[in-house]
Amino acid sequence: MSVLQRLQQLGIVLPEPISPLGSYKTLSVAGNQLHVSGLGPFENGQPMVGIVGDDMTVEQGQHAARLTLLMILACIEHAYGLDNLQRCIRLTVYVRATQSFTQHPAVANGASDLLQALFGADQLPARSALGVYSLPMGIPVEIDSIFELKPAGHDAVKRS
Repeated sequence: MSVLQRLQQLGIVLPEPISPLGSYKTLSVAGNQLHVSGLGPFENGQPMVGIVGDDMTVEQGQHAARLTLLMILACIEHAYGLDNLQRCIRLTVYVRATQSFTQHPAVANGASDLLQALFGADQLPARSALGVYSLPMGIPVEIDSIFELKPAGHDAVKRS
């Protein structure tokens, strides 16, 4: 089953992809790897804001991580198509949190659990979950990622 079919089966609709907020590309291909710049959560077209452990619970942080992964997938679908993906091989999850907050891995599970639902438990990526003092626009989570593209014959061809 393709990633798009799995998303449909789960009743998930991708958000509108965002454009870079500075002098960089959202996506960059190197060999069979698709590198995705750090992106954040958007809900109803607006960036989600907050600090986990202050005005956001762990569960709300997990929701922000899930929304962030959906934005990543939306950008990939727009530019290359999700059917060109083999799997996610790396996630780095930055959590804007209070100094005493220690549950960063639990927040990151919001993204990892969605990847597991899409690709399977045996395809989960390597991951880091880090606490930070601030993130752009006041977002609570930023994720950068690396995906493996399908082998030759399924080469990713940029759509736009």
